[in-house]
Amino acid sequence: MKLKLIALAALLATSASSFAAMDGATSGNGSLLVNFISQGGTSATAGGDDMSAVFDLGVSMNDFLTHKNEAGYTQTWNLTSANYGSAWNDLLAFSTNDAAIEFNVIALDNVNTRYLTTNDVATYTSLTNANLGGFQNMNSYVTANNLRGTHVTEANGASTALSTDVANSYFRAVNGATQGDTWLTKTSDTTKTLATAQNFWSLSVGAGNGSAQAAKSAFGVDLDGNGSIGTGEFGEWSVNAAAGTITFANVAAVPEAETYAMLLAGLGLMGAIVRRRNGRGA
Repeated sequence: MKLKLIALAALLATSASSFAAMDGATSGNGSLLVNFISQGGTSATAGGDDMSAVFDLGVSMNDFLTHKNEAGYTQTWNLTSANYGSAWNDLLAFSTNDAAIEFNVIALDNVNTRYLTTNDVATYTSLTNANLGGFQNMNSYVTANNLRGTHVTEANGASTALSTDVANSYFRAVNGATQGDTWLTKTSDTTKTLATAQNFWSLSVGAGNGSAQAAKSAFGVDLDGNGSIGTGEFGEWSVNAAAGTITFANVAAVPEAETYAMLLAGLGLMGAIVRRRNGRGA
Protein backbone atom coordinates (compact mmCIF):
# COMPACT_ATOMS: atom_id res chain seq x y z
CA MET A 1 0.00 0.00 0.00
CA LYS A 2 2.83 2.37 0.93
CA LEU A 3 4.58 1.71 -2.38
CA LYS A 4 1.36 2.46 -4.26
CA LEU A 5 1.00 5.79 -2.48
CA ILE A 6 4.61 6.72 -3.27
CA ALA A 7 4.08 5.83 -6.93
CA LEU A 8 0.87 7.86 -7.04
CA ALA A 9 2.57 10.87 -5.45
CA ALA A 10 5.38 10.69 -8.00
CA LEU A 11 2.87 10.48 -10.83
CA LEU A 12 0.94 13.49 -9.54
CA ALA A 13 4.14 15.50 -9.14
CA THR A 14 5.14 14.71 -12.71
CA SER A 15 1.69 15.59 -14.03
CA ALA A 16 1.65 18.89 -12.13
CA SER A 17 5.08 19.82 -13.42
CA SER A 18 4.18 19.13 -17.06
CA PHE A 19 0.87 20.95 -16.67
CA ALA A 20 2.50 24.04 -15.22
CA ALA A 21 5.25 24.46 -17.81
CA MET A 22 5.17 26.95 -20.67
CA ASP A 23 4.83 25.27 -24.06
CA GLY A 24 7.89 25.96 -26.17
CA ALA A 25 8.93 25.42 -29.76
CA THR A 26 8.96 21.62 -29.68
CA SER A 27 5.29 21.46 -28.65
CA GLY A 28 4.16 22.56 -32.11
CA ASN A 29 1.77 24.99 -30.44
CA GLY A 30 3.75 27.31 -28.17
CA SER A 31 2.38 29.42 -25.34
CA LEU A 32 1.89 33.14 -25.81
CA LEU A 33 4.60 34.79 -23.68
CA VAL A 34 5.35 38.39 -22.75
CA ASN A 35 8.91 39.33 -21.84
CA PHE A 36 10.09 42.41 -19.97
CA ILE A 37 13.67 43.67 -19.74
CA SER A 38 15.15 46.21 -17.33
CA GLN A 39 18.70 47.08 -18.35
CA GLY A 40 20.48 49.40 -15.96
CA GLY A 41 23.50 50.49 -17.97
CA THR A 42 25.01 50.31 -21.44
CA SER A 43 25.87 46.64 -20.98
CA ALA A 44 23.07 44.06 -21.04
CA THR A 45 25.02 41.62 -18.89
CA ALA A 46 27.53 43.53 -16.74
CA GLY A 47 27.06 45.66 -13.65
CA GLY A 48 24.50 43.56 -11.80
CA ASP A 49 21.72 45.95 -12.82
CA ASP A 50 19.90 43.89 -15.43
CA MET A 51 16.72 41.79 -15.01
CA SER A 52 14.22 40.14 -17.32
CA ALA A 53 10.80 38.63 -16.62
CA VAL A 54 8.60 36.25 -18.59
CA PHE A 55 4.84 35.76 -18.14
CA ASP A 56 2.81 32.88 -19.58
CA LEU A 57 -0.40 34.48 -20.89
CA GLY A 58 -2.20 31.15 -20.86
CA VAL A 59 -3.13 31.17 -24.56
CA SER A 60 -1.70 28.82 -27.19
CA MET A 61 -0.48 29.96 -30.59
CA ASN A 62 -3.30 28.13 -32.36
CA ASP A 63 -5.97 29.68 -30.16
CA PHE A 64 -4.59 33.19 -30.57
CA LEU A 65 -4.36 32.79 -34.33
CA THR A 66 -8.15 32.34 -34.45
CA HIS A 67 -8.42 36.03 -33.50
CA LYS A 68 -5.82 37.17 -36.05
CA ASN A 69 -8.23 39.06 -38.31
CA GLU A 70 -11.12 39.42 -35.88
CA ALA A 71 -12.15 43.08 -35.96
CA GLY A 72 -12.58 44.59 -32.52
CA TYR A 73 -11.08 41.63 -30.63
CA THR A 74 -9.45 42.68 -27.36
CA GLN A 75 -8.08 40.92 -24.28
CA THR A 76 -6.31 42.19 -21.17
CA TRP A 77 -4.08 40.31 -18.73
CA ASN A 78 -3.36 41.38 -15.14
CA LEU A 79 0.36 40.94 -14.49
CA THR A 80 -0.18 41.10 -10.73
CA SER A 81 -2.55 38.10 -10.66
CA ALA A 82 -1.80 35.55 -7.94
CA ASN A 83 -0.59 32.95 -10.43
CA TYR A 84 2.24 35.31 -11.43
CA GLY A 85 3.47 35.71 -7.89
CA SER A 86 5.50 38.86 -7.27
CA ALA A 87 7.27 38.89 -10.66
CA TRP A 88 5.81 42.20 -11.88
CA ASN A 89 6.41 44.02 -8.62
CA ASP A 90 9.90 42.53 -8.36
CA LEU A 91 10.72 43.87 -11.82
CA LEU A 92 9.51 47.39 -10.96
CA ALA A 93 11.31 47.34 -7.61
CA PHE A 94 14.55 46.30 -9.30
CA SER A 95 14.34 48.85 -12.11
CA THR A 96 15.90 52.28 -11.60
CA ASN A 97 14.09 53.69 -14.64
CA ASP A 98 10.67 52.19 -15.36
CA ALA A 99 10.32 54.27 -18.53
CA ALA A 100 13.28 52.37 -20.00
CA ILE A 101 11.80 48.89 -19.40
CA GLU A 102 11.19 47.16 -22.73
CA PHE A 103 8.84 44.35 -23.73
CA ASN A 104 7.93 41.96 -26.49
CA VAL A 105 5.37 39.18 -27.00
CA ILE A 106 6.27 35.87 -28.64
CA ALA A 107 5.14 32.30 -29.34
CA LEU A 108 7.26 29.46 -30.77
CA ASP A 109 6.64 26.44 -33.00
CA ASN A 110 9.60 24.70 -34.65
CA VAL A 111 7.52 21.68 -35.69
CA ASN A 112 5.74 23.72 -38.35
CA THR A 113 8.35 26.54 -38.40
CA ARG A 114 5.98 29.37 -37.46
CA TYR A 115 6.37 32.08 -34.88
CA LEU A 116 4.49 35.04 -33.45
CA THR A 117 6.32 38.21 -32.46
CA THR A 118 5.85 41.88 -31.84
CA ASN A 119 7.64 44.26 -34.20
CA ASP A 120 6.77 47.92 -34.36
CA VAL A 121 7.10 48.34 -38.13
CA ALA A 122 4.65 49.22 -40.91
CA THR A 123 6.15 46.51 -43.14
CA TYR A 124 8.14 43.62 -41.69
CA THR A 125 11.85 43.84 -42.42
CA SER A 126 13.76 41.34 -44.55
CA LEU A 127 13.63 37.85 -43.03
CA THR A 128 14.78 34.73 -44.85
CA ASN A 129 13.39 31.26 -44.33
CA ALA A 130 16.77 30.20 -42.94
CA ASN A 131 16.78 32.94 -40.33
CA LEU A 132 13.19 32.16 -39.40
CA GLY A 133 14.29 28.59 -38.75
CA GLY A 134 16.87 29.99 -36.33
CA PHE A 135 14.07 31.40 -34.15
CA GLN A 136 13.84 27.93 -32.59
CA ASN A 137 16.99 28.61 -30.58
CA MET A 138 14.94 30.83 -28.25
CA ASN A 139 13.44 27.60 -26.94
CA SER A 140 16.34 27.24 -24.51
CA TYR A 141 15.11 30.45 -22.83
CA VAL A 142 11.64 28.97 -22.38
CA THR A 143 13.06 25.70 -21.07
CA ALA A 144 15.33 27.44 -18.55
CA ASN A 145 12.50 29.57 -17.18
CA ASN A 146 10.14 26.63 -16.84
CA LEU A 147 12.22 25.69 -13.79
CA ARG A 148 11.88 29.13 -12.22
CA GLY A 149 9.29 31.24 -10.42
CA THR A 150 5.66 30.15 -10.45
CA HIS A 151 6.02 28.29 -13.77
CA VAL A 152 6.79 25.28 -11.60
CA THR A 153 3.51 25.40 -9.68
CA GLU A 154 0.99 27.38 -11.72
CA ALA A 155 -0.75 26.59 -14.99
CA ASN A 156 0.25 30.04 -16.23
CA GLY A 157 3.21 31.32 -14.24
CA ALA A 158 5.91 33.97 -14.30
CA SER A 159 9.57 34.26 -13.39
CA THR A 160 12.38 36.79 -13.23
CA ALA A 161 16.08 36.34 -13.92
CA LEU A 162 19.25 38.35 -13.48
CA SER A 163 22.11 38.34 -15.96
CA THR A 164 24.10 36.33 -13.40
CA ASP A 165 21.45 33.61 -12.99
CA VAL A 166 21.43 30.16 -14.53
CA ALA A 167 22.29 29.95 -18.24
CA ASN A 168 19.58 30.97 -20.72
CA SER A 169 17.15 32.26 -18.08
CA TYR A 170 17.99 35.94 -18.68
CA PHE A 171 16.44 37.37 -21.87
CA ARG A 172 19.55 39.15 -23.09
CA ALA A 173 21.97 36.27 -22.56
CA VAL A 174 20.52 33.27 -24.39
CA ASN A 175 22.82 30.60 -25.82
CA GLY A 176 25.77 32.68 -24.69
CA ALA A 177 25.49 36.45 -24.82
CA THR A 178 22.97 36.78 -27.66
CA GLN A 179 19.76 38.70 -27.04
CA GLY A 180 16.13 37.64 -27.30
CA ASP A 181 15.26 41.10 -28.64
CA THR A 182 16.39 40.05 -32.12
CA TRP A 183 15.57 36.35 -31.71
CA LEU A 184 19.31 35.78 -31.29
CA THR A 185 20.32 38.06 -34.21
CA LYS A 186 17.88 36.45 -36.67
CA THR A 187 15.60 39.49 -37.14
CA SER A 188 15.24 43.17 -36.31
CA ASP A 189 14.65 44.38 -32.74
CA THR A 190 11.24 43.22 -31.49
CA THR A 191 11.28 45.03 -28.13
CA LYS A 192 10.09 48.54 -27.33
CA THR A 193 9.57 50.61 -24.19
CA LEU A 194 6.37 50.20 -22.18
CA ALA A 195 4.99 53.46 -23.59
CA THR A 196 5.10 52.09 -27.15
CA ALA A 197 2.19 50.10 -28.60
CA GLN A 198 3.53 47.33 -30.82
CA ASN A 199 2.10 45.54 -33.82
CA PHE A 200 1.96 41.74 -33.86
CA TRP A 201 3.15 39.47 -36.65
CA SER A 202 2.64 35.89 -37.75
CA LEU A 203 5.75 34.49 -39.43
CA SER A 204 5.99 31.23 -41.38
CA VAL A 205 8.03 29.58 -44.14
CA GLY A 206 7.63 31.29 -47.50
CA ALA A 207 7.89 29.78 -50.96
CA GLY A 208 11.41 28.91 -52.05
CA ASN A 209 14.64 27.82 -50.40
CA GLY A 210 16.38 29.05 -47.26
CA SER A 211 17.46 32.33 -48.85
CA ALA A 212 13.89 33.16 -49.91
CA GLN A 213 11.77 35.50 -47.84
CA ALA A 214 9.60 34.13 -45.03
CA ALA A 215 5.86 34.79 -45.09
CA LYS A 216 4.91 37.73 -42.85
CA SER A 217 1.37 38.66 -41.91
CA ALA A 218 0.22 41.27 -39.39
CA PHE A 219 -2.58 40.68 -36.89
CA GLY A 220 -5.63 42.85 -37.30
CA VAL A 221 -7.65 44.58 -40.00
CA ASP A 222 -6.14 46.31 -43.05
CA LEU A 223 -8.68 49.14 -43.30
CA ASP A 224 -7.36 50.64 -46.53
CA GLY A 225 -6.36 47.31 -48.11
CA ASN A 226 -2.85 48.40 -49.06
CA GLY A 227 -1.03 45.57 -47.24
CA SER A 228 0.86 47.98 -44.98
CA ILE A 229 0.17 49.13 -41.43
CA GLY A 230 -1.07 52.70 -41.36
CA THR A 231 -2.29 54.94 -38.55
CA GLY A 232 -5.18 53.37 -36.65
CA GLU A 233 -4.88 50.05 -38.46
CA PHE A 234 -4.23 46.48 -37.36
CA GLY A 235 -3.77 45.11 -33.86
CA GLU A 236 -1.45 46.33 -31.12
CA TRP A 237 -0.02 45.21 -27.80
CA SER A 238 0.06 47.92 -25.13
CA VAL A 239 1.22 47.95 -21.51
CA ASN A 240 -0.31 49.97 -18.70
CA ALA A 241 2.56 50.01 -16.22
CA ALA A 242 0.60 51.83 -13.51
CA ALA A 243 -2.22 49.27 -13.63
CA GLY A 244 0.11 46.32 -14.18
CA THR A 245 -1.72 45.11 -17.28
CA ILE A 246 -0.99 44.20 -20.89
CA THR A 247 -3.65 44.37 -23.59
CA PHE A 248 -3.97 43.19 -27.17
CA ALA A 249 -6.57 44.98 -29.28
CA ASN A 250 -7.49 44.61 -32.94
CA VAL A 251 -8.87 47.76 -34.52
CA ALA A 252 -12.62 47.65 -35.17
CA ALA A 253 -13.57 47.57 -38.84
CA VAL A 254 -15.28 50.68 -40.21
CA PRO A 255 -17.40 50.91 -43.37
CA GLU A 256 -15.43 51.91 -46.46
CA ALA A 257 -16.17 55.18 -48.26
CA GLU A 258 -18.22 53.38 -50.91
CA THR A 259 -20.34 51.81 -48.17
CA TYR A 260 -21.01 55.20 -46.62
CA ALA A 261 -21.99 56.58 -50.01
CA MET A 262 -24.43 53.74 -50.64
CA LEU A 263 -25.90 54.16 -47.15
CA LEU A 264 -26.46 57.89 -47.67
CA ALA A 265 -27.94 57.29 -51.09
CA GLY A 266 -30.31 54.71 -49.62
CA LEU A 267 -31.40 57.06 -46.86
CA GLY A 268 -31.95 59.82 -49.39
CA LEU A 269 -34.12 57.52 -51.53
CA MET A 270 -36.17 56.45 -48.52
CA GLY A 271 -36.69 60.08 -47.59
CA ALA A 272 -37.89 60.92 -51.09
CA ILE A 273 -40.36 58.03 -51.05
CA VAL A 274 -41.77 59.10 -47.69
CA ARG A 275 -42.16 62.71 -48.86
CA ARG A 276 -43.88 61.58 -52.04
CA ARG A 277 -46.35 59.42 -50.10
CA ASN A 278 -47.05 62.23 -47.67
CA GLY A 279 -47.67 64.56 -50.60
CA ARG A 280 -50.20 62.16 -52.10
CA GLY A 281 -51.98 61.84 -48.78
CA ALA A 282 -52.42 65.57 -48.65
